[in-house]
Amino acid sequence: MNVEVTAIEVDIRRLVLTGVDGPVDGTLAAEVGERLGRLVADRGLPAAGTPTTGPPTGGDLPTVLAETIWIRLGPSAVGR
Repeated sequence: MNVEVTAIEVDIRRLVLTGVDGPVDGTLAAEVGERLGRLVADRGLPAAGTPTTGPPTGGDLPTVLAETIWIRLGPSAVGR
């Protein structure tokens, strides 16, 4: 069965970052959630074989965090 997803809502209630300069507040969590929801809606969940060698570089902090979380949602993350 194929299901088309047009929107995903991600609600991050608590975002904890270690080693990141700058404030971590509700605004950052909301921005990460928005970008992560957009990634899942646009790309689905990462397939097996999606590179997990390191976080993406470049872009703003919410985008980099969302990309990093998205990568870790893939099947290779199961069992870690």
